[in-house]
Amino acid sequence: MSAFRALLLLLLLFLFQPFSPFLSPFAASADDPSVRFEQFVSRQNFPTAASPSPAHFFHANCSVSICDGPLAPIFCSGFLISSAWYFGVQGQCPGPKLLYEPAIVMANFKGIIRNNSVKRGDFLQFCEENFANSPYLKPANLTDWHPNPQNFQKIYSNKMRTLALALHEIWPLLSREFIDEVHQNQDRFPVVHVPNRFLVPGGLFKLYFYWDTYWILKGLYFSNLVETARGMLENFAHLLRFRGFIPNSGNVQLSRRSQPPLFTQMISDYYEVTRNKSFLAEYLPMAENELAWWEANRTVEVQQKGEKHPLFRYNAITDCPRPENFLEDYQLGMESDDATFFWSSTASACESGLDFSSRWYKWGTESKAMRRTAIATSEVLPVDLNVFMALNYQTLAKLYDEELKEHGKAWKNKVMAEAITAHIDRTFWDAKEGVWFDFDLTERKLRKKFYPSNIYPMLLKNEGKGTGEKCQKVVEYLKRSGAIGFKGGVPSSLERNSNEQWDFPNGWAPQQHLVVMSLLKCQNVSGEAAGIARKIAEAFLTTTYNGLFTRKEAKPSQIWEKYDVRFDNGQPGFGGEYPAQSGFGWTNGVIFEFIRMFYTKADDKWHEEGETNAGDALMALESIATALQTLGRETFDFA
Repeated sequence: MSAFRALLLLLLLFLFQPFSPFLSPFAASADDPSVRFEQFVSRQNFPTAASPSPAHFFHANCSVSICDGPLAPIFCSGFLISSAWYFGVQGQCPGPKLLYEPAIVMANFKGIIRNNSVKRGDFLQFCEENFANSPYLKPANLTDWHPNPQNFQKIYSNKMRTLALALHEIWPLLSREFIDEVHQNQDRFPVVHVPNRFLVPGGLFKLYFYWDTYWILKGLYFSNLVETARGMLENFAHLLRFRGFIPNSGNVQLSRRSQPPLFTQMISDYYEVTRNKSFLAEYLPMAENELAWWEANRTVEVQQKGEKHPLFRYNAITDCPRPENFLEDYQLGMESDDATFFWSSTASACESGLDFSSRWYKWGTESKAMRRTAIATSEVLPVDLNVFMALNYQTLAKLYDEELKEHGKAWKNKVMAEAITAHIDRTFWDAKEGVWFDFDLTERKLRKKFYPSNIYPMLLKNEGKGTGEKCQKVVEYLKRSGAIGFKGGVPSSLERNSNEQWDFPNGWAPQQHLVVMSLLKCQNVSGEAAGIARKIAEAFLTTTYNGLFTRKEAKPSQIWEKYDVRFDNGQPGFGGEYPAQSGFGWTNGVIFEFIRMFYTKADDKWHEEGETNAGDALMALESIATALQTLGRETFDFA
């Protein structure tokens, strides 16, 4: 083992501590939910009592639970969950394993209810007798992992190769699989079972997540982890066969909503790497099944100029508080005009993957501007979701036509792709501004603020084919908006007053990638667009590299889920419901993709750029040690 790799392993093993597989997001926060609850109760003028009833305080008058099935009343909605939050034990109860069948656990819980009230001692005893603190995950061996992937020999920058090697060492630490008992007794664990190992994002995110996986897979391909990637695609195929759609996550509490539909693109990427036509023939029909689910459950008819046409929106069917953040959801729901609409809009924002952002807020009244109570996700027609759907049909048409020679299926998907693309231009395009804006279904007008998705429809354009004018308009808009030129990449918005994590100044890896890919669609007709794309990618690579390898006082060396784009020193982003998480699956994937796109050559000729060496890893290790002493190890707990 080289000295460099030994230092990297020491660095990473120091970071990745033993994990608890079932942890509330608040468990890593300094914001104590018990204190927050007491503050909330003190403002409500509720009657005091020695043992007040959680039902009295926490009755959420909702009708559609966050999850379904026998585990729903235990882990998702109802008196048991509200009791756990009321007594401040939501991080431990309900626990990660049921000791009895779900019906028996619920019967035992009902047995401690007296006069619509539960005493703390009875509840804690119930938790101890009905749940076990047993992990349902275990580290999984990446059997296809090798220390020096062949693709890395194509990287012509020493600096980028050092970064790639460091990230490559992280993959085994993010690999998980369910324990055998989960496969045998699925109703005893709060998870959505899949058969194969998977890569988790990291930090608080301890299970597989749908749209994270798209970028994780891109990183796995560059790391030559094709076998692992195939198993993860099989997991999603398993979910489609048994559930009809791909849920947000493997956590049962997140299982009744989806995330941006990128499975078709995952299939296309795998085929691009393997050229496996039997795989393609098996998986394309499953991709079509997923799109049919979105057609049936997430469309709305839009009428314009006397014509009606369907477009897609995020619209989760659940209308109860999220169990993973019950207290805040309940409180904000009570403060909103319509609690069930607020809770449904909150779940829908989670389905978008952008939880949370000013993008989903009503902008009409100043009193509610940029407050979570103004969320109205289902009233927003999002540009990006419709682009993803059109791109999926476009991809299916191409693969059926060119690879499988099934021209009938190709034609059907081509018609769908062209129709949705036309609807996107008709509904979202603003000729004056030169980009596409989300559409407000209530106000019947475009929502004219900057978000990276404003340029995503460029992904649907054929390179060099009639795109010159739109490319120029997009470039001029970006320069005029003030959204480009930041040291660390492109911000999620320019909204400075929301304190949401998908707003300024945070920049996220998926958005950097999608913006770059959108601009590169113009590279044959606009050198300026291609130049901006390269600058954005290099800015993101710079801040991620510096954040991992350059010591900053009281700053840990990490790869983060989000970055503050005002800096190029690896400063993590902030805001939202939890501290910035490290790891990090999709950030690693986008870094690998940018390295592949901008820092590799067909041959293995090396350009000596900089003097990056094992000393950088030692500096990072020292920085991490200092940070752990300063900030506390629990912040860096990985699952």
